[in-house]
Amino acid sequence: DALREYRKEFRIPQKNGKDIVYLCGNSLGLQHKGVIDSVKEHLDKWGEQAVEGHFKQPCPWFEIDDVVRGAMSEVVGAKTSEVVVMNTLTVNLHLLLTAFYQPKGDKKKILIERN
Repeated sequence: DALREYRKEFRIPQKNGKDIVYLCGNSLGLQHKGVIDSVKEHLDKWGEQAVEGHFKQPCPWFEIDDVVRGAMSEVVGAKTSEVVVMNTLTVNLHLLLTAFYQPKGDKKKILIERN
């Protein structure tokens, strides 16, 4: 397995003393061991810079989509100019529907699964 070497970089919960098998696709996934330090850096930046963190170094939040756009364009097979990174799937769908959905006739409801 070419990816096996990366396994040690993640926190894998255990059950009965054994690593669990994690197959949940609708999740953040297993936690990378570096995420705690990374999140702490951003929390510290927020505490020190407040709203100015959007524009000040390191890693201005306002520019984060520009930082990841190139990598995401490779993931989705699109041109960098065609990719926008924002929000979550649920929020993006809501924004698209409120902006563009204009039902006509008797069918004006959107059905989604309960869970």
